[in-house]
Amino acid sequence: MNIRHLTGVVVVTLITLAAPAPAAINSPTLLFETPTADVLPAGALAISADMTGPLTHTYMNVGWWEANADIRFSPLKHLDFAVTAYTFSDYVLDAKYQILGGNPDSFGLAVGVYDVGIHSYVSPIGHDTANAWPDWKYPSRTMENFSAFAVTSIPVTKFARLHVGLGRGRFVGYGPHSKYFNTDIFFSEYHEWAISLFGGVEVYVTPHVALVAVANSRDLNTGVKANFGPISAAVAWTKMEGLLFSKGDGRFGRIELGASYQLDLRRHAPAVPVQPHPAPVPPPESVPAAKRETVAVAPVKPNLTPIHFDFDKSNIRPGDATILQGDYDQFRQAPQTKVTIEGYCDPIGTSEYNMALGMRRADAAKAYLVKLGADANMFSTISFGEEKLVTHDKAQFEMNRRCEFKVKD
Repeated sequence: MNIRHLTGVVVVTLITLAAPAPAAINSPTLLFETPTADVLPAGALAISADMTGPLTHTYMNVGWWEANADIRFSPLKHLDFAVTAYTFSDYVLDAKYQILGGNPDSFGLAVGVYDVGIHSYVSPIGHDTANAWPDWKYPSRTMENFSAFAVTSIPVTKFARLHVGLGRGRFVGYGPHSKYFNTDIFFSEYHEWAISLFGGVEVYVTPHVALVAVANSRDLNTGVKANFGPISAAVAWTKMEGLLFSKGDGRFGRIELGASYQLDLRRHAPAVPVQPHPAPVPPPESVPAAKRETVAVAPVKPNLTPIHFDFDKSNIRPGDATILQGDYDQFRQAPQTKVTIEGYCDPIGTSEYNMALGMRRADAAKAYLVKLGADANMFSTISFGEEKLVTHDKAQFEMNRRCEFKVKD
């Protein structure tokens, strides 16, 4: 067995599924096929699996279900890598670096490369060995040895995030309308180095469920994503442009289902602080050695500091980020601790709105701690809205806009 086949076996064994598929729609750092400025927390690993099937049977649409999966890992803060298999022999590497960001409520910027492989045309469309979207269905298609991109993520309201970027490769389409969204509009023919505009939006209908729409000059997808702790799931209508704009036997469109599980590898090897060991001083000869006694040491219980928020906001402020760093340092020394993060608001606004705002604040605090490296399973979140006010003095309402951390016994 040569090194290429051996590598393929290892990758497929790790991923567990490796049949042709358009893309990994449920990777934690993707909006379906569109990248965001998010990366995994340092030390985290995510395993994603997806299935796709036809919405209509035509010349352009294969008539069976397919499966795909990938593994994404972050060895360092702001950086993650992924391995994706489109077929048993067509596997690729991804890498993304986050230049700015780290908090879902703040502006983010990232750059990356996808689909770096040993074949020429490997991408979510597929290679010659893939039945779903082989090269002969794209006669004008240029070589796609890799896909490169830069993307920004922008919180536009309390409930929505916008993601906009530029990319080549998988982001560049070849349909009659594609050129209006990429640099081919300036040339008389398609070419390899075209750069395309892409974007997506996620609107949260609850703190855990978002409506998602993404588009580039090749694909138009929409669907729903849900996130509950380390597990997320998605359902999407992909390649919907094939049903909206195509006619006759050229029509196509697919439904896609996905699930992802994220875990923190560092929780299995919690950091242990190094304690100094001064050299022992022998007692005087005339003094008998003291009898050694066994002293019971109580487990370390973190002393956690609350954080506060600006009016009607749930983003983590720089000063409160420092507080969370101190709380995280305590978690590292007590990795078995279970903590409830409680979100609170001032009495301005309706009770329903404040209940949702309190949950966003609790989720933001949890997300920041997980980003630092804490185990997500340590935390549960709850909102009390405008209940349990610290003060009724309007001049001191900031004291009510807070998150408290309660250690479970």
